[in-house]
Amino acid sequence: MTTDAVRLDNRLREAGFPSVALLVRLWTEHTPPALPVPERCRTCGHFYSAEAPLCPTAAVVRPLLRRRRFEADTHGNLSRLTTNQTDDLLCAPKHLSTALTWRKDF
Repeated sequence: MTTDAVRLDNRLREAGFPSVALLVRLWTEHTPPALPVPERCRTCGHFYSAEAPLCPTAAVVRPLLRRRRFEADTHGNLSRLTTNQTDDLLCAPKHLSTALTWRKDF
C-alpha cells in the first residue's frame, strides 16, 4: 500500500464509540511489537517518519486508549501489549519508537 492510500482502519471508522478491547486490538496491530521498528506499519503500510511517526489509525487510537487505560487495565486488555507497545502508549508524549526508525543501533 502506498503512503497516499493509507487511511484509518475501517473497524475504527465503523465502531462509532469503540470499545477498549477494539482500541487495544487496533493499537497492537498498528504499532510495532519490538525494536528495531520496521520502516512502515505492518497493517496499513504507512511509512514512519519524523513528521508522521504514527500511522493514521494509531494516531487516533493512542489518545483514546491513553484516556481509557485504567478501564483497559481492569479488564486485562493491556496485558496483550508488548513492552514496546506499552512504552509507545503510556510513556512521555515524545516517546515513540516509530520516531526513532532512523537509528540502527538499538
